[in-house]
Amino acid sequence: MRSRGQVLAALLVLALVVAGGAFLEREVGPRALAAGPPGAAPSGAWLCPHGGGVGWTVTLHVANPGDRPVRIRVTELSAGAPRRPRSFTVPPGSDLALPEPAPQRESSSYVEYFGGWVAAGWVAHAGGGEVGVAAEPCLARPATRWLLADGTTRQHEDAYLIVMNPFAADAVFTITLLTDRGSSITTEDWTNVPLKPERSAAFRVNAKALGYATVSAIVDVKVGRVAASSLGVSELGGVRSSVGVPGSGWARTILPGGFDQGRTELVAMNPGERKAGLSGEELSNDASQALAVFQDGGPDPHASQTYPVSTRGPATIVVNASAGATVARRTYGMRSDTAATSGAPAASGAWVVLPSAAGRPAHPGLVLANPGEAPATVTLSYLPSGPSPPAPAPVTVRVPPGRTVAAPKAFVEAKPFSAILAVASAGTFVPASASYSLGQEGFASFAVSVGVRVPDAWIPS
Repeated sequence: MRSRGQVLAALLVLALVVAGGAFLEREVGPRALAAGPPGAAPSGAWLCPHGGGVGWTVTLHVANPGDRPVRIRVTELSAGAPRRPRSFTVPPGSDLALPEPAPQRESSSYVEYFGGWVAAGWVAHAGGGEVGVAAEPCLARPATRWLLADGTTRQHEDAYLIVMNPFAADAVFTITLLTDRGSSITTEDWTNVPLKPERSAAFRVNAKALGYATVSAIVDVKVGRVAASSLGVSELGGVRSSVGVPGSGWARTILPGGFDQGRTELVAMNPGERKAGLSGEELSNDASQALAVFQDGGPDPHASQTYPVSTRGPATIVVNASAGATVARRTYGMRSDTAATSGAPAASGAWVVLPSAAGRPAHPGLVLANPGEAPATVTLSYLPSGPSPPAPAPVTVRVPPGRTVAAPKAFVEAKPFSAILAVASAGTFVPASASYSLGQEGFASFAVSVGVRVPDAWIPS
């Protein structure tokens, strides 16, 4: 009897609590959540599907434009179990260069940061009989769908897809190839492909689509999220990387470049159900003009196509696309190495430009593109990776609307392996690093890497 009375009393108390809560919600309204503590330290991660090979070296560049140190943790991923993460601190107003071997084709890196914001990217130097340099910014977030335009499997050309899963759960995805022969390719062994946690995988496109001038890829993720990039390895043209474009693509793509031989190829893919519409213009140092190569529109549905374009000096290609079409830019260096970039979807007022040179001798370059209608006034300052030689004083560059200009040569060459902070006091722009390095005269390898946009909350005052 005593036990039964205790149960009844407990039920009575619970009923009173529920009734009181209902009354307060009806009369006062739901109570707002308490604000988090001021000055809470942010965190985030960069996903770097750079790839690699026998004798390859990848240098991760991590830059901190802020005014306080940022802790980072770097995990190397491959087909096997990951190595133990390494921890570093990136001092304020500086960058950190982290060379590491990348012996497998699927080699990738996962960079986590704590207590601030950093930019991250890679410079891959091929070895083991393969030559060339590839550079790209890392990806800021994973996605469930990736579009990778740049790829060719012609003779002496190998195309790879690098897919990384840095998370603690399995990922499952399907790869579909789009070709310039108007047909898509899906195979059983590239359908519902499982990728274990904290693993990375490489897929050789030549094994499924050999002898195509243009092969693009769609990575559709069924379970989990991943990051992806394309990797081109050429016997004659070195190596190049191009990170994927997430989701359904960009309506506008800004593709800066310069210091090449004037030969550009725009690679467009159309994953949609209707013919893509493409239009574009070239922004050079002294003029802007419409591109004639898109006069017949873009690729057919479920197809890809390469469009040759001639440029002169520093030049940016701006492409407007419909039907979910996605483009990448492939440029040819003065010797044999090629470079690739997937560009940026919009201009902004602050960027970190990471290095794209792999070693000495080096001839670094920096271009600033202004696709807007108002002039941009940009201040460039170094985030040096070492005390020697000392960084030069900041310089200011004016970029007229609809133009692309080169940053002062003496400034850019002062520290070829350091990041540069580019902030506009007026207007918006898109920067890119375009550099030669290595060889007897420093022109053996060529790489292009678009800048990393600085979030508004982290733009230095």
